[in-house]
Amino acid sequence: MRPTVEDRRSHQERILDYLNRDRKGAKRHCDRVLQSEGKNYSVHESILGAASDYFRTMFDVEMKEKYDDVVPVDKIPSKRLENILDYAYLGDIEVTEDNVMEVLEDAEYTQMKDLKTFCITYMLQIVSVDNCLKFRADGLRYNLDDVVTKTNQTIAENFTSVLKQEDFMQLDVDDMSAIIDLRPKTCEEAVFTGIVQWVNHNVLQREELFVNLFSKLDLASLSSDIISQVYKESLVKNSLVCNNILLEAVLKSNSPVPVDKSCEFALIGGGGSLKQCVIYDVNTKQARQLPQLKNNRVLLTSQKVGDKLYVIGGADYWLWFTTKPYKSGEMLDLNEQTEWCAVPDMLVARCECGAGLIQDHIYVTGGGDGLQYLSSCEKFDIPNNQWIRINNMLHARARHGTVVYKDSLYCIGGWDGSKQLSSCERYDVRSDAWNEIAPLNQARYGLACVVLDENIYAIGGYNDGYLSTVEKYEVRMDKWETAASLQHARSGHSACVVGNKIYIIGGIYGKEKLKSVEVYEQASYAWTVAFETEEPVYKATVVAL
Repeated sequence: MRPTVEDRRSHQERILDYLNRDRKGAKRHCDRVLQSEGKNYSVHESILGAASDYFRTMFDVEMKEKYDDVVPVDKIPSKRLENILDYAYLGDIEVTEDNVMEVLEDAEYTQMKDLKTFCITYMLQIVSVDNCLKFRADGLRYNLDDVVTKTNQTIAENFTSVLKQEDFMQLDVDDMSAIIDLRPKTCEEAVFTGIVQWVNHNVLQREELFVNLFSKLDLASLSSDIISQVYKESLVKNSLVCNNILLEAVLKSNSPVPVDKSCEFALIGGGGSLKQCVIYDVNTKQARQLPQLKNNRVLLTSQKVGDKLYVIGGADYWLWFTTKPYKSGEMLDLNEQTEWCAVPDMLVARCECGAGLIQDHIYVTGGGDGLQYLSSCEKFDIPNNQWIRINNMLHARARHGTVVYKDSLYCIGGWDGSKQLSSCERYDVRSDAWNEIAPLNQARYGLACVVLDENIYAIGGYNDGYLSTVEKYEVRMDKWETAASLQHARSGHSACVVGNKIYIIGGIYGKEKLKSVEVYEQASYAWTVAFETEEPVYKATVVAL
């Protein structure tokens, strides 16, 4: 009769358990000491040699460590070395998603093949949309072919979801390119959006990489509507190479050549038409009515998000200091155009504020609450339908300009309650921090601001008199320079960009309430009067459609 397999396994476990307790306790039979971070660990040379090719080589080959009683293990922190020793003696170790790569690194370093295989098996079991990019990078780093294959499969099957992961924004260009190559050919629109977001995440370093990534897209598979949206993206529009790539795709697919079909703006609220919402066509000069606002609003702000118009804040009439500004906002679905619906109240009542859209958030800056001018700011989280406080601006300001350029918020000029401002500041959404940028050459409030072809324009306003002057901010140079002046000085006007032209609507000049709409074309470097609105418009808000 011979011992069974279970008997032999039990015998082996008792011996290893005894030796493990010996190294941690009496150390009667230990013949080596490992040292990490100043801590000593007594061990048995034979056990380590059997469990680890690294230690077996160290103890067998003519190396310095072969004759040292104390062997330093500098590459493995002490706590992790304890876990490795537990595995060497007992085959027991806790591996989690958080520590699997540390354990694998230690297994790689100590050449514990069974432990490395265990880690790889575990990684293959837990690969998901949330971790596939990280595990893919780890797999490439350690030549884990099975892990790379599994993560590639996960990426291909869940590509649209993977694009939304924060790890996606941290990829270098080589990994980004390789990830794009894994995509199924049914998600080109999502891939284009992901490329744009990736470039804009660090635009100063990545903008020059856009063309190569853009060239990987199968643009011919996109619908004509999506092609038009691609054409409107500034990274495409400002690149001759991208324009040629897009044109080639259009010709290949027999789609109509993309044009900027947007030729309308919506003029909302303001003095003289507190509830009105009117759409103007800049080509036909014709107007048509949208449903009226629920509340009178003047000195309000607005944003277009997809097919929805949002109006935020304001007051009941333009002498706002005699009434309390609103916390409330309203939303109109342009597809239905039935009625304006209430949206959640802001955290702070405010009018004369500014607003900008960055991804899925409407940012609202400064303004006045009826008692004081504000430096406070907040953002509306559209998917979660709630307002969230963000850090204050460096200066209180109202009647200022607010624009968005490459996922940063810019606040220009304004009034702080005692003086007109020339100061300007930029908000970084990633760090939730405001920083000063170059000041205007001429302080002004009641101005209008827009972005056109990578420049910020500060237009008109008031400074001891009504202004016709215009300044242009070159973001890369952090510098304001003089641009062409308006035909008519004005303050309290509205501005938007339609068809790559700047439109200035209404405003005030002294006691005169203005109807005129001026348009600026870069080719002529001049403002001209385009048409007039049906009624005088001032202290209103405008959005391009």
